[in-house]
Amino acid sequence: MILSPDRIRLGASPTDKEAAIRQAAQLLVDTGSIQPAYADSMLRREGEADTFLGNGIAIPHGQRGDRGMIGQTGIAVLQVPAGVRWNGDDVATLVVAIAAQGDEHIAVLRRLTEVLGEESLARQLATTRDPQDILRALDPDAPLPQGAPAAAAMPAAGGLSAEVEAPAAAGMHARPARAVVTLAKSFQSAITLSHGGKVADARSMIALLQLGAGPAARLTLSASGPDAAAALEAMQAAFTDQLGDNDADPDAPAEAPPPPARADLPMMPGTVAGLPASPGVAVGVLFRFRSETAGFAETAADPAAERGALRAALDATRAELRDVAAEMTARIGAKHAEIFAAHAEFLDDPELVTEAEAAIARGASAPAAWQGAAERRAAALAGVGDALLAARAIDLKDVARRVLRQLVGPGAEAAALPDRAIVVAEDLTPSETANLDPAKVVGMVTSAGGPTAHTAILARAMGIPAVVAAGSGVLELPDGTPAVLDGDRGHLHPHPDDMALAAAEAAMARGKDRAEAAREAAFRPAVTRDGHRVEVAANVRQPEEALAAVAAGAEGTGLVRSEFLFHDRADPPSEDEQFDLYRRLAEGFGGLPVVLRTLDAGGDKPLRFVQHPVEANPFLGLRGLRLSLAEPALFRTQVRAALRAARHGDIKLMLPMVDGLADLRAARDIIERERAALEAPAIEVGIMVEVPSAAVMADQLAEEADFFSIGTNDLTQYTLAVDRLHPTMGARSDALDPGVLRLIDMTVRAAHARGRWVGVCGNMAADAMAAPILLGLGVDELSVSIPNVAALKAQIRALSRAKARKVAALALNCGTAAEVRALPGLLELADVA
Repeated sequence: MILSPDRIRLGASPTDKEAAIRQAAQLLVDTGSIQPAYADSMLRREGEADTFLGNGIAIPHGQRGDRGMIGQTGIAVLQVPAGVRWNGDDVATLVVAIAAQGDEHIAVLRRLTEVLGEESLARQLATTRDPQDILRALDPDAPLPQGAPAAAAMPAAGGLSAEVEAPAAAGMHARPARAVVTLAKSFQSAITLSHGGKVADARSMIALLQLGAGPAARLTLSASGPDAAAALEAMQAAFTDQLGDNDADPDAPAEAPPPPARADLPMMPGTVAGLPASPGVAVGVLFRFRSETAGFAETAADPAAERGALRAALDATRAELRDVAAEMTARIGAKHAEIFAAHAEFLDDPELVTEAEAAIARGASAPAAWQGAAERRAAALAGVGDALLAARAIDLKDVARRVLRQLVGPGAEAAALPDRAIVVAEDLTPSETANLDPAKVVGMVTSAGGPTAHTAILARAMGIPAVVAAGSGVLELPDGTPAVLDGDRGHLHPHPDDMALAAAEAAMARGKDRAEAAREAAFRPAVTRDGHRVEVAANVRQPEEALAAVAAGAEGTGLVRSEFLFHDRADPPSEDEQFDLYRRLAEGFGGLPVVLRTLDAGGDKPLRFVQHPVEANPFLGLRGLRLSLAEPALFRTQVRAALRAARHGDIKLMLPMVDGLADLRAARDIIERERAALEAPAIEVGIMVEVPSAAVMADQLAEEADFFSIGTNDLTQYTLAVDRLHPTMGARSDALDPGVLRLIDMTVRAAHARGRWVGVCGNMAADAMAAPILLGLGVDELSVSIPNVAALKAQIRALSRAKARKVAALALNCGTAAEVRALPGLLELADVA
C-alpha cells in the first residue's frame, strides 16, 4: 500500500524542519520505498519550493531528477502534535512525505486537499492517538471523516473579535484578499476570519479565497496577541473601506469567459467550415461588417485650416487609443491592450505626417492627404515581402482609419448593428475587434485570417465565439440571415432548423453552468477519472498577475514573458530592476513553480538598444537564445537577476528558440559561471521546443536540458512553413496538423525516457479539442492564460487518460488537421468540458 500503518509515526517531536523531514523520510526508508539519500533530495527541494500547504499540513518531496532513488511509490505521515516551524510563521503538525515514481499517489494528494479544507479535521489528526484515524482520513475510497465541530468564531483567551462584511462588489476575491494578507502581516497577533463554519488565517491568500465569502457576506474577525486591539481596529477600518474594492481595478485581469458551450450540430447542408478561433456557441443573425468612412472632398482651398484639422485629428486619435488601451486593460488585461499602445507609434511617424502635409500644401484636403500618405506607406510595407512588415502594414491601415474617422466621421452603416449580431468580415483589424459592442455582438466569422492572429486572440480574451478562414463564400450570405456559430469546431450553420437551434440554446445554458462549476472547483487538482495528474499553470508577465493566477486555480506559471521589460526603452533594464520583478513573481506564487523564459526578442521583435542586422527573414534570424548569446552582457545580467530571485521561490529558467545542443551548452555554461560567482543554489534550466530540429534532437537535448516546454505557435509555424499572421495562409496554421503532433509525440517520448517533464505553453494548450490529444501524448503540464485555467482543469477532471491515449494514437495516423478535428472519439472528449 502507498500509505500503511507502518508508515505513520504518532507523537513525534523533531527539533526543526530538517529533522522532521529526515524522520518522515526514514519511515519510507524503513519500509523499502526509497534509498536513504532521497531524504537529501527532499531537503534540496525545500530550497526550491515551499511545501507547506496550510492547516498544519506540509508535503516534503524530492526533486524530479532523483526519482531513480525511489524503489516504489510511498507516502509516510509524521505527526507532530506540538508543531514544528516550517517557513516563516508556518507551523506543521502533519508532515506527509511523498516519494512518487508515477501518479499512484495522486488520489491521496487529492484527499489531502479535502482535509486541508476541514480545519477541525486537520487539528484532530494532529493529536489523534490512533493511526487508523489518519489512514481513514487519507483513504480516497472512504467517506471523509467528520472532524470535531468547528470552533465558534470566538477569540482565544485574551483575544478580541468583531463582525465585518466582505466587499459588496464581488465578495472576498483575489484583490480584497490580497489587501487582508498585506495588512495582517504588519501585526504580530494571530488574525483569523470565519465564515460558513470555515476559519482562515488572515495571512493565507488561498485560505481566504476558500472561505467562499460572497458579496457583503458576514464574517467574524478575530485577533489574539500583543497588538490585537490595533490589529482589530485596522482590519475593521479596512473592511469598512471595502478593502479598496469600491471600484473596478483597471489593472485586474478580466473575468474568465465561460468555458466552451458545445452543441451537437452535424455538418448540415449549407454548413460553412472554417477554423475554430475562439470557443463557444452563438445564436444570432449575420451582419456584414464594413469599415468604410463617410465621403469627403478630394481638394480644399485653405491649407492652413486643413493642416490644423489633421493635427487635431491626430491628437484626438492619440487620446482615443489611450482610452481604448485603458478599456481593454480593464476588460481583458494589459497584455492584449499593448496592441493599441503600439498603434500610437504611427501617429508620431515624421515621414508619414510630412508626406500628408506636403499633399495638403499642394491643395489636397486633410482626409485625402492623410489617406493617400497612409495607403502608400502601407503598400510599401506590404510589398517588401517580409511577414513582420506586412503585419505592421495592417496595423498602419487600422490607425489610418481611426484618423480618417476623426476627420470625416464614420459611415452610416456603423449604426445598423442588430441585436445578437454574428459579425461577418473578410478580416477585422484589432481596433475593429475591440470596438465591437459586447452588448450586441455574440459571434464573429471571417473569410480570411488564422486562429493565432491578433483578431482571434482578442476574440478569445473578450469571450466572443469566433471562426476564421471560412472562405469567401461567407461574405455572400445576406445580412439578417439566422445562424448558429460553433466556435469549438469552426462551423457556421446558416438557416438552422428548430432542432439545431434548440441544441445550441441548450449548449449555451450548459456552458454557463459549467463555467460556474469550474470556478467553484478551481482549486481542485486536474486529475483524470482514471487517476492521472496534469499540472495546469498560467502564462503571466508581471508580478501583479501572480495572485490572480493563484486565485484562478493555477499551480504556478508555465511561462513568464520577460521581454516586456526590455521593449520600448532606450536602455536595457538593470540587474536590480529585473531582480525586483522576478523576486516579486516568485513570492507572489508562494513557492509554486515559476518558469521564467529568458529574453525572447530580436529578429521580428527588435530592441532599440541592440543594433540588429538587416534580415531578409527575421523569423529565421537572430532571435531568442541566439540574440542572448550574441549579446552575452545582456544575457548575464538577466541570468544573475534570476539566480538571485530564485532564493525567494521556485524559479526555473527556460531558453527560447533552441535549435540544437551547441546553443544549449553555451547558455548553460554562462548560467553555471554566474551561479558559481553568486554562490547561488542550482536551478532547473529547460528549453522551449519551437524549432523542428529541437524535436528531432530531443533525445540528445534531454541529456542536458532539465525540462521541455513546447511553444506550439512557433512550432506550428516552422513545421508547416506558414506565417501564422499571414492574411490568406493563416488557415493552414493549425497545431492539430499530424506533422506537428508527431513532433510533439517525439519530444515527449524522448523526454520521458530520460526522466524529464514536458509542458505546452502555446495557444494549443487552451484549445478544448487539443487538450485531450496532448493528454494522450503524455504532456505533463499545460500552461494557459489566466481566464482559461479553471475551465481546462475541469475538462481534464472529466477525461479518461486511457481514452485520450487511443484518440491521440488515431490522430498521429491522420493525414490532415481536418481529419484530426473530425475524429469521433476526439469530439466526445472535447465535449466533456
